[in-house]
Amino acid sequence: MCERTVFVLDVSGSMNGPKINTLHTETVRCINKINDGNYVGIVVFGEGARTVHELTMVTNQSMRQTLMAAVPVRISDGATDIGAGIMEALSVFSRASVDTNGAKIFLATDGGDTKSHNYVANVLPHLLNAKIKVYCLAIGVSADQRLEKLSADTGGLVYNLSRTDPESREMMARVMEAAMKEVITSKEMAEVVTHTVVNEIVVISGNTYETRVPIEADIGRNTQIQIRSEAIKDIDVDITGPSGVVYSSTGGGQIAKRLDQKECRLYLESTESGLWTIKLTKRISTPVRAHLVFENNLTRAQAIELQVFLRQSQDNCPPLVVCRLCKGNDPIVGAIVTASVDRPSGTQTDHQLNLFHKQGYYYAYFTDYSGAGRYNVSALAVDNGNGTTYRGSPTGAFRRQRVANSFQVKSDSMPTQLPPDDHFNKLLLSKQFGHQNAPMGGTAPRSSPGGPTPAPTPRRVPLLSDQMRVLKNKLSSNYIRTKRAVDGLQVSQKADLVNKLSPFERFLSSVRETTKEEIDGYQRQLDDVNEQVRLRTEA
Repeated sequence: MCERTVFVLDVSGSMNGPKINTLHTETVRCINKINDGNYVGIVVFGEGARTVHELTMVTNQSMRQTLMAAVPVRISDGATDIGAGIMEALSVFSRASVDTNGAKIFLATDGGDTKSHNYVANVLPHLLNAKIKVYCLAIGVSADQRLEKLSADTGGLVYNLSRTDPESREMMARVMEAAMKEVITSKEMAEVVTHTVVNEIVVISGNTYETRVPIEADIGRNTQIQIRSEAIKDIDVDITGPSGVVYSSTGGGQIAKRLDQKECRLYLESTESGLWTIKLTKRISTPVRAHLVFENNLTRAQAIELQVFLRQSQDNCPPLVVCRLCKGNDPIVGAIVTASVDRPSGTQTDHQLNLFHKQGYYYAYFTDYSGAGRYNVSALAVDNGNGTTYRGSPTGAFRRQRVANSFQVKSDSMPTQLPPDDHFNKLLLSKQFGHQNAPMGGTAPRSSPGGPTPAPTPRRVPLLSDQMRVLKNKLSSNYIRTKRAVDGLQVSQKADLVNKLSPFERFLSSVRETTKEEIDGYQRQLDDVNEQVRLRTEA
């Protein structure tokens, strides 16, 4: 079934600057990707509300261009009337005479409703009667605290941006894109199942930034690699496939650079499996931030999926961050799953989800508070390089990354005492994780006929000790020096040395416990590469 979405965008005076500029850019990018057959409308609000584009079926690129041109880029003075924006969106649906059951409103705002303290109570009956879901983007720490009520009661989600300064444009765009993708992608269309392998902000401090991305044979159809940055005109992109084929943004290469949308994009109908290399080179001396996205569709019936579930603090229990890693209905066991949490203070904290349930759930209770507010979550899952399995067999190298929604902390004093070991299993049995962030087009996890099987006491994945962390950090410094030396060689001299260094990034990014002997083994490999660099430099 087609999606029917009305964007309801805050253009009040407080949105001035990076907030309205980034919202404009991301909304334009989003509309440009909407499939034909879906409906889109646009409402803006400030002191009041008005429709800037009626709900219209997207049928061609010309229609997309018309919609994109209607996206606001300027703010207006005055108050913030969220209630008026929502009621105008309801009118847009009514004038279009479409079925509203399952339709969506995407609401973006940075403030509280200054017109009506009871706006949620006023609009909810109309939303529930129309069966419209409201997805909210809370921009900054002053965004209305009642958005959770609005979204929860209608079946939507709240995404949050803590930092809104000019230096955070790429980070803002990352969350905005994730939130908008949630409302434009039809869950009924199996062909749009998208697996996001990379979705992160990278910083180019030196001349270049380089990363390697594993792509399995299960994915690789309709691949899109996107690099977005405020400084995109000063970034050159080179992408190398496993067989050595190079795609470039320079010299008439295959990577399209769109300065109007501040992005480079490579689209491939079919992608070979193996390690892909992405290299970003900047032309200016100052550090540059970029938003890197690498996503694929299925090539086979099933692929590894990463799902994210969040549970607010309840019953004196801390908030719960949960991921499920599975292929079909079978769990992926022994992976490394990390949750990154953006706190209201503007800082980020990483947490290993080191409690495990045999159905493929990795989870942790969050107690690293920085006060009341919203905490947005993203998750990264990778194989541990030593024992990640599917149906008892090694998975091989994989990577999944997902920007999820937020949970809300309502007071500065929150519980820190962890619940009993059987608490998670009780939640699972009572189906507490029905509101999820599954991959686009995915479905909720399926239970066995008798419900989930009770699990034994959750196990903790052994994490890196302080002693091994010191030794590993030293190895990491040595690796960086060696990699720079290899990069300085001529192309014909370094191919085999680059391959020898390829296992290091996975080992150095792993948080599993290791041994001095294993670290020494990697150091000996570095010593061998360094000797080869010396010989080839002197030749």
